[in-house]
Amino acid sequence: MATRIRLRRMGANKRPFYRVVVADQRSPRDGRFIENIGKYHPLNDPSLIEIDEERAMHWLRVGAQPSDQVRTLLTKVGIWEKFVAERPSAAIAPKPERTEKQRVSKKAQAKLAEASAADAAPAGEPAEPAPAEAPAEAEAPAEAEAPAEAEAPAEEQADQAE
Repeated sequence: MATRIRLRRMGANKRPFYRVVVADQRSPRDGRFIENIGKYHPLNDPSLIEIDEERAMHWLRVGAQPSDQVRTLLTKVGIWEKFVAERPSAAIAPKPERTEKQRVSKKAQAKLAEASAADAAPAGEPAEPAPAEAPAEAEAPAEAEAPAEAEAPAEEQADQAE
């Protein structure tokens, strides 16, 4: 059975407090739990964090995985450092939060590309025709050289025939 150490929300509306519990991973957040090992009152000033160190260490040793928030609480109390000292392999940092990508439609991307191209071009010259002319000029010399190469073998053949 995969166990987790996590928070169980209790209290009235807008006045939450939490119990730190060990629960089966499949059970709901506020559902059945195996053992209550502490409490956390975030609205108190300063926040109240009480966790039974012996029981928390026991559950960590047998493989219970703490949630991210519980890992933070265990770090503040000092329990997590003791556990990592026993098992250095457990020191793996939590996964970094995913950065959200901006979702931009294809039409919006096209408009942004046109706007950036217009901004990059000088004010007196149009943005589009300048790049289109450059490839045409580059192709023209290549075509001019090709007929000259074709004439050269013909001249050589004429010289050999004489």
